[in-house]
Amino acid sequence: MQTEKQKGFTLIELMITLIVLSIALTIAVPNFVTWIKNNRIDAATRNLTGVFQLARSEAISRQTVITVNSGGDWSDGLTIYTDTSPTGNTLYNAAEDSLIKSLDYSMDGITPASNDGNNFISFTSTGLLNEGLGNQRLIALCDDRGTDEGTLITLSTLGRATISSTIITCTP
Repeated sequence: MQTEKQKGFTLIELMITLIVLSIALTIAVPNFVTWIKNNRIDAATRNLTGVFQLARSEAISRQTVITVNSGGDWSDGLTIYTDTSPTGNTLYNAAEDSLIKSLDYSMDGITPASNDGNNFISFTSTGLLNEGLGNQRLIALCDDRGTDEGTLITLSTLGRATISSTIITCTP
């Protein structure tokens, strides 16, 4: 009498495979969620920094005051325009100001906060920050994890934007 070999998995092999898979997923899923959140903060920080660099560049090339206005909340989108006021930081007026760019984007759960509570940043015709001599602007970007994983954009009085990965509080 000839016996046939069984093909496939035994119940014990299947159970061991499922246990190993569940342990691997238990370790991998939280790390993947953290990776996604870190990438969201990084993308939001780089996008916002790029907007500031664009506004500064436009101020220099157009030889005029350029304002970046959030319209009340940094996470709802931004408007970049030439500002007829020499001090800048005025609301966009379609009759007097020239719209350069209107950015409508969501920050995906990222909360930006400015150190002075203002929702605008202005650059002079030479690219300097139009907030007064010696005053730099800080914008912190945090998510639901708090300040441990946030980033900070610093705009120097020269108008240069730098990014640092460690912040003390979500409201600088």
